[in-house]
Amino acid sequence: MNIVIVVAAIIAVLFAMTYVTRRRFGVLGLGLCAGYLISEMWTGQVTPFVRGAGFDLFVPPLSSVVAACLVLLPAVLLLVNGPTYHSKTKRLIGAAIFALLATSFLLGPLGDALKLDSTGKTIYRILVDNKTIIITAGIGYALYDVITLRTPKKER
Repeated sequence: MNIVIVVAAIIAVLFAMTYVTRRRFGVLGLGLCAGYLISEMWTGQVTPFVRGAGFDLFVPPLSSVVAACLVLLPAVLLLVNGPTYHSKTKRLIGAAIFALLATSFLLGPLGDALKLDSTGKTIYRILVDNKTIIITAGIGYALYDVITLRTPKKER
């Protein structure tokens, strides 16, 4: 399958989920960071457990699916409850950055799961080459968003 279609579909789904739930990017971005760390540490141990439970895939490899699920799980759980945006502009910006950051974290599992043609390899290489910058900027903006978070004061 063409990497462009897969990446575009992932970005669209993640953007839509975040925009519709109105969740703030800061909390979700830090959730993605946690998921990425969990995925890096636990994919090797969780994959045999999932395979032993009766789930087995050949295309895409089960380890890629498990890694992707572990990356997204904390952020998806945070989509259920958390601080929200009230401005449509901030919602758009937050959802776009969330989708881009999540896709950057998923480049490893995607690269392992997809067979790339020449165009796909070129696009994948561009994304991988800029992954560090995207992730650093995304984490920086997530921290800024959390720092500027104001909890509403209760009226007496």
